[in-house]
Amino acid sequence: MSVYTKINDDELNKHLKKYSIGTPISLSGISEGIENTNYLLTTNIGEYIFTIFEDIKIDRVFNYLSFMNHLNNKGLVSPRVINTVDGDLCVDIKNKPAAIIEKLNGKSIVNPNNTHCEQLGKVMANFHLYGSDFNIKINNSRDLVWVENSRKKLRNKIDKNQLNIIDKSIEIQKKFLYKPLPSGMIHADLFKDNVLFIKKNITGIIDFYYSCVSPYIYDLAIVANDWCNTNNNTINQEKIKLLLCEYNKSRTINDEEKSQWGNALIVAALRFYLSRLIDLHFPKIGEITHIKDPTIFKNILVDRLNTNYQIIL
Repeated sequence: MSVYTKINDDELNKHLKKYSIGTPISLSGISEGIENTNYLLTTNIGEYIFTIFEDIKIDRVFNYLSFMNHLNNKGLVSPRVINTVDGDLCVDIKNKPAAIIEKLNGKSIVNPNNTHCEQLGKVMANFHLYGSDFNIKINNSRDLVWVENSRKKLRNKIDKNQLNIIDKSIEIQKKFLYKPLPSGMIHADLFKDNVLFIKKNITGIIDFYYSCVSPYIYDLAIVANDWCNTNNNTINQEKIKLLLCEYNKSRTINDEEKSQWGNALIVAALRFYLSRLIDLHFPKIGEITHIKDPTIFKNILVDRLNTNYQIIL
C-alpha cells in the first residue's frame, strides 16, 4: 500500500457521487505495502479504504473484489467491497480501476505469540473452506513464468551466490508444481501486516490482491515463513505446530501435503525474495513508497534450503 496516484478534492468529490457513502471529510495516503495506491477515506458516514489499482487490469480487479465479497458473505472476517449506486464493485479514476472498501477495526501485530498463531490457523482453514466454491478461477500472478522472468531481470543486478540460491530454489519449485496437492483459492500474501487484531482476537484479513488458485500447503508455508520465523531465521516449532494443528481441525492436511512441506517453504520464500529484489532494483516512483529488505528473505530461503522441516501434528 503506497501512493502513486494523487487525487485532488474535485476528483474525489466527483468520484464519490457514484457512491452512497456520504460526503468526504479527509483523504490521507497509506504507506504500508508497495503495489497499489491506498488512501484512508473519511466521510460523514464512516471510514473506508480507497484503493487505486496501479498495474492490475479491471477484469482481474473485479475477480479479486468479487472474491472478497464472497468470503465476507460466508462470514469470514474480511472487508466488504462497497458497491456504487449502479451496483458496480469498481470504477475508473484517472483511467485506473478503483474500489472503496470497508475499513475494519483492529491493528496488525509485529511479534505474534502462540495464541495469535493458533487463531490464524483456524481463520486460514475457514478461508480455504469458504473459498472452495468460488466460481471464478484466478490464476497465480506469481507463477513459475513470473519467477523465471524475474530471475532474468535480476541476473545482472545480483551476485553469483544470490543467483545460485535462486536457481536451486527454482528447480525445487518445478518439482513442487507437478505434485497432486489439494488446491483452491488461497490468500497468498497473509503476512502479519495483513491480519488485524483487537487484543487477542482476529478482526480482519485484508489485502487480497494476490489471491489465486494454488496448493493450500503453499499458503500455509507463506504464513509459516513470516509468522513463525525466529530471529535466526529458523521456524519456531511451537508456533507452527499450534497453527497447523488448529488448521487441521477444520481441513485435514493429507500425507502428500506433509511430504511437500519443506518444498512449499522454499517455494514460498523464493517468491518473496524475488519480489523484494525486483522492488529494490526496479522501484516504482510514488509520493509515498515502502520497500522491504530482500536480505530478510534471502536468509529465510537459505535456512529452508538447508533444513529438512516436517509437519508434526
